[in-house]
Parts: sequence; C-alpha cells; structure tokens
Amino acid sequence: MDRIYAWDDRKERVVYRIPGHTFDDGREDSDLSPVWIPADEADLPDEVNVDDLHKVMVKK
Repeated sequence: MDRIYAWDDRKERVVYRIPGHTFDDGREDSDLSPVWIPADEADLPDEVNVDDLHKVMVKK
C-alpha cells in the first residue's frame, strides 16, 4: 500500500497515512476520515522534501 506523506502544522512533524487501511483498533483510513501516523523526515522518498509536503492539522 502506498503511503501519503504530509506536514502536521500543529506538531511540526512529518506524518503519513495509508488510504483504505484498517488498523487493529478498527479505524479505517479514508479521504473523509484520514488516520495520520507520525513519521521521521528520513522516511520520505529521496525525491521528496519537507517543503514539498501538503500541510494538515492532525487532531489530538
């Protein structure tokens, strides 16, 4: 499954989501209800820079 990376403007960190993935706790990632997971800048593909990422506001 492909990861979609973004920048969490609230906590100033890289996050990602896996569209369509159902997690062990029953949450399902969808466009209407994305599940953002913390990531490291080192996890980004080589051609992607933090400045290129879409900004999101991850809920607590």
